[in-house]
Parts: sequence; C-alpha cells; structure tokens
Amino acid sequence: MKYANLHLHSVYSDSQLTPYQLVLIGKSLGYRALALTDHWTDAGIPEFSEMARRESIETISGVEFDAKDLGVSFHITALDFDTENSKIKKMIKDQVEARTECSRKCFERGVSLGYVEGITWDDVIDFVDEGSWVCFDHIVGAMRYKRVIPQVGNTSDLRQKLFKAPEVAAFSPKKPSTAEIIKTIREAGGIATLAHPYKQIKYLPQLIELGINGIEVSHPELIEEYTRLACEAADTYKLYRSGGTDHTGAMSGCDGVYATSALQGITEEEFMIIKERRLG
Repeated sequence: MKYANLHLHSVYSDSQLTPYQLVLIGKSLGYRALALTDHWTDAGIPEFSEMARRESIETISGVEFDAKDLGVSFHITALDFDTENSKIKKMIKDQVEARTECSRKCFERGVSLGYVEGITWDDVIDFVDEGSWVCFDHIVGAMRYKRVIPQVGNTSDLRQKLFKAPEVAAFSPKKPSTAEIIKTIREAGGIATLAHPYKQIKYLPQLIELGINGIEVSHPELIEEYTRLACEAADTYKLYRSGGTDHTGAMSGCDGVYATSALQGITEEEFMIIKERRLG
C-alpha cells in the first residue's frame, strides 16, 4: 500500500466526489497523505485541508495545469506551493474564468442547435461550487439534477456534440505556455511535476531546462515499462517522485474505463523528500 496519493480531482473540476468524500475514502484505503490536484483550480483546497486535518490525514496543496508545446500536450501538476502567491493565484483565476466562458459558449451553442433543452446556463452555475472550473461534467451533473437526462447513462455523444465539434475550437482560451506554468509554480515555492508521463519521458531534457523538478512514477496509465523509465529518469535527473490515482478507482467516482481498482501513489520516504525539499 502506498503512503501518499498526490493526484486527485474533485467536483471543483472534472470528477464526481467532494473534497470531504475524497478524504474519507482515502483514509479508508489506508493513505496517510493526500493532495487535491483539480484541473486549473485550487478552490477545493480549503475544504479538503480542513477535512483532512479532522481525519488526521496530512495534505499538501496541488493543481493540475496543461499546455501544448513541442507539438505535445503536457500536464504539469503543481505540488506543495504557496496558495497565497499572487502570480499563481492570478494564473488560476484567469484560466478558470476563461475556461468557464468557453464552456458557456459550448453550452449556448448546444442550446441553439437543440442538443440541450430544459436547462439554462444559470442552472449550471447554481449547481457548481464557487471557484470551480465549470466543464462538461458540471453541465451533465446539472442536467441530471434537473431531471433533463437520466441519472445514469453514457453521455459521450453529448460531449462530442458540445465540446468536440470542430466549430467549438474557436471558443478555446489561450493557455499559458509550459515555460510560464513551470516558472509560476517554482516562484510560488512549489514542485512542478510532469504528470502521467506516458511516452513523454524523452522530452525531459527540454522540460528540465524550463525548470521542471518532479515526475510521476506511479499512475494508472503507467505500465511497468514506463514506471521503470520514470523511476530511472527521477534518479538520473534528481527529480522529486510523485504519483496518484487521478480519475481512476474508488477515489474518482468516475464510471466506465475508470471504474477499476487503483491504489497508485508514493512511499512515505518519497513524500517526506517532497515535504523537506531534500533535492533542493
């Protein structure tokens, strides 16, 4: 059993569980330390940290960012950063607002084309918690809450129509560059970690030049070969080791391919190396 699960999402972004539920499930599974790493938002961290404190679970801050450089989409997880740092707070706020506006435009387009009925954007906003990155999952959640669609069932066709159609590409906000994301994380005192580095380890030299200083060595997507390569890269480049279950397993609340057993994470020693910044 791993000691720390440092890759988790909640209802504040694109998963199905509240921060409190994540803490309780994590404790029941035997984790002793956790990090909530919602996509683009840190709004769930206060609740998550408070609930963890009550349950004697250690936490560090986290957010998952993404950018596309070198023709590749990189996911960069910020760990153990200062949540009050003005630069990272601004980047999070700007992106939450921009991405929520993108979702609104996709939603309104869906309404105009008849893909969405019986619900308004205000209904969606009323459904979500303040500070959430409002995404497709929240739209579906609001539609189910309003009984517009069944409580269970596949929504991939609706996702395709609302968010994957070629026409909606024009709604996408400009993302910060990988360099900007890494620099902002480091300036906030955090560890910039390459998340689920499946087939991306070859880009580490370029990413290290940009300041990345961590890598996930444990993740549901990492088969044995890539776990080995990630561990070797961590040793070679003196990177912090991280890992977690992401959207998979009991700590996701997601169905379909994600509804499998998943207990990824890192050891107590690897967690303490992060906490104590032993690698500098």
